[in-house]
Amino acid sequence: MVYKRSFCRSKMNYLRKDNDMLKKTGIFVLLFLLAFSACKIHYSVSKKEAQHQSLKAASSSSKFDSIISPFSKVLGDQMQRELVVCTSDLTKDGDEMTLGNFVCDAVKWAYDSIAKDKQNVIVLMNRGGLRANINKGMITVNSIFELMPFDNSLIAVVITGKELEQIIERVIEKKHAFLGMLIHANKKEFAATVQGNPIQAETKYTILTSDFLVNGGDGFTFGQHVLSEKKPNFMSRDAIINYCKHLKFTDKTISPHKDGRLEISK
Repeated sequence: MVYKRSFCRSKMNYLRKDNDMLKKTGIFVLLFLLAFSACKIHYSVSKKEAQHQSLKAASSSSKFDSIISPFSKVLGDQMQRELVVCTSDLTKDGDEMTLGNFVCDAVKWAYDSIAKDKQNVIVLMNRGGLRANINKGMITVNSIFELMPFDNSLIAVVITGKELEQIIERVIEKKHAFLGMLIHANKKEFAATVQGNPIQAETKYTILTSDFLVNGGDGFTFGQHVLSEKKPNFMSRDAIINYCKHLKFTDKTISPHKDGRLEISK
């Protein structure tokens, strides 16, 4: 037990240190941009002259370059920071995506690290929010930003099985990514289970997803019928980055996989 607690503590310190560095980098850049935009000199017009200047010939301000250069280097170094190795490409190919499965695994890992109740939890991530495949090899921070350039807060909402069935219909139509269900469908009907049990209309289920989908994004309406909600206070992109750090810290790699969670007969 002593070893386990020490290991968990060192792991959290490791993740916290990296997160602090990324946040400081972002704060430095933000403060610089605010300061630069605030330093405005006002002139009065005394004479108007028109003169053609070639954009190619225009030189950048050496003063501006000298100011922004340190921040660009720090930000560039952080974006190229290596996270974990991926053994093969993560893509959006097929009804069930290896890329979507990876993202859902990451979000669920982040949620499990802080949640007490893990019964009937389903992760839902929209296909359109995953903007770029991840190639085989070393994944960097920049890889995750390319995957998810528009970040969203994660929210855990409780809904009934009746609303869950409507979510499933949308998932089948758009091939969204999810974790925690098995769905078998054809053109006329579908059968779905959660943790091996058929969905019951009055049973409560927790949907871990983005605030974008809860607020009606991508045509979802379950946000209008939420029984309760919890905000874990972390962003989806942060969850993915921390998951990658966790895998590296525990000497693991990402192995893209499909497990048959979504099967649609043509």
